[in-house]
Amino acid sequence: MNDLQDFVSFAKRNTKKIARNNKAVIYTRVSDFKQKDNTSLESQKLLCEEFALKNNYEVCKYFGGTHESAKTDERKAYKEMLTYVKQKKITNIIVYSLDRYSRTGGLAIATVEALKKKGIRVLSLTQNIDSDTPTGTFMQNFHLLYSRYDNDIRSENTKKGMRHRIMTGYWMGTAPIGFKNSRNDQNIPIIVQDDKAPFIKKAFHWKANEGLTNVEIVERLKLSGLTVYKQLLSNIFRNPVYCGLITNSLIEGKVVKGNHKPIVSQALFLKVNGINRKKSAHNVKNENLPLKTFMTCASCKSPLTGFIVKAKGIYYYKCKTIGCSCNRNAEVLHTYFKELLTRYQIDKRFLKPLKIQLKYTLEYSNKSNKEQVPLLKGKLKEVSEKIEKIQERYVIGEIEADLYKKFKDKFSQEKEEIEAEIKKSGSWSSNLEKYIESALKLLSNLHKIWELSDYTAKQKFQKLLFPNGIEYHRQNDRVQTFQTNAILELIHKISINCTHKKSGQLLSNQQLSAVVTSKGFEPPTLRAEI
Repeated sequence: MNDLQDFVSFAKRNTKKIARNNKAVIYTRVSDFKQKDNTSLESQKLLCEEFALKNNYEVCKYFGGTHESAKTDERKAYKEMLTYVKQKKITNIIVYSLDRYSRTGGLAIATVEALKKKGIRVLSLTQNIDSDTPTGTFMQNFHLLYSRYDNDIRSENTKKGMRHRIMTGYWMGTAPIGFKNSRNDQNIPIIVQDDKAPFIKKAFHWKANEGLTNVEIVERLKLSGLTVYKQLLSNIFRNPVYCGLITNSLIEGKVVKGNHKPIVSQALFLKVNGINRKKSAHNVKNENLPLKTFMTCASCKSPLTGFIVKAKGIYYYKCKTIGCSCNRNAEVLHTYFKELLTRYQIDKRFLKPLKIQLKYTLEYSNKSNKEQVPLLKGKLKEVSEKIEKIQERYVIGEIEADLYKKFKDKFSQEKEEIEAEIKKSGSWSSNLEKYIESALKLLSNLHKIWELSDYTAKQKFQKLLFPNGIEYHRQNDRVQTFQTNAILELIHKISINCTHKKSGQLLSNQQLSAVVTSKGFEPPTLRAEI
């Protein structure tokens, strides 16, 4: 029988085995900033150095030495250490305890396992474990999981304390824009208004009283000296902290009164967010009385309300002024209003030429928008490249997570706004004919649109067409407008100009003021010509 020694050269060997060396790094960490002033960090360092000396490890570099929470592995010193040991082929990481290394549980186990495959061990002074054995690996994983469990228990206790503080009216965390963190007479943390508060107050008033868009308000604030992004402004308008209230995900679904001084009133905050707390019987929706409060009495200038004669089931509009006795059958006034609308709608004979003219006009006015698209696409490319670059820098560890998130959110917001502008320009061009068709259909059927709409739509429609409402003259049984939408006024003039007399001649502009309307309605006189 042949000697087996002759076959040794054919035996398979573990080519993936990584040889360990005696090079090491020391990593120290505390969770709280206050611990930096005691001996915790220094003690960790000294004990780790003694361990290295006793076991003949050559300490190449120190990492940590500061306060970093171990509940995530997005720690600057921690990431720098991992990069260093991989680059310098160091095979030992010395820590005082495994909970100093990480408290992320499963993620920490995965990181330690990945390091082990590269021949790198995590050596703990307080847990004397040989991680090269199955039992040692199990015990090391157990300690890492227990550290996560311990961290979760502490976190829950912290959250209980935070919930209590929030429920008693104290803001938790960094103060929102317009406020700053301070302390009250009892040395309790509280938020107080800073020099940006007046700007925030102005923004609320602009939104509520002038109806400005967020983009317009952002521009005004910028000119006033405060730069905010549109998304941030939206968040400000939706945050009750500015009217003295506090909400937080820790007290989900609840709102509490804050101990801080509000920047705006609760009424103004609700108005900005489209909520009107003032309700009365006269404001109750009634589908049978859509002209209620929109129409006023010509004699006493009081808004008309309504009532029903139950015996007959007939609705009436009436004046609220005692002794004025201005009331009229609702159906009759609705008929007068629809006849008034027919005077302002486009004659169907003019739809075809008007469609051609509108298309030409809108395409011409939108020409500059089309020219902006290539520029917007160029900006979009630049922003996309910035996002890719910052992602790359984050992955290779050049920047921290909070810095990465800050700029990523900023660039992503810019990207969304540019994409919206490009989409808007393209959508306008591709749907131009559809927009024109819809507009002309609306303007040629005003009375039908109003008649078929529900109460809310009628109210909006009326306000759009006649911004200052209409007036009813009981003496001569007529309806008159105060101010007409500029587009309607123009349509009315065109319709009159294009009306032929019996002689076949068109009415001249000088004759327009002499036009007499039939009983029941009276358009505004042409003294308000534009």
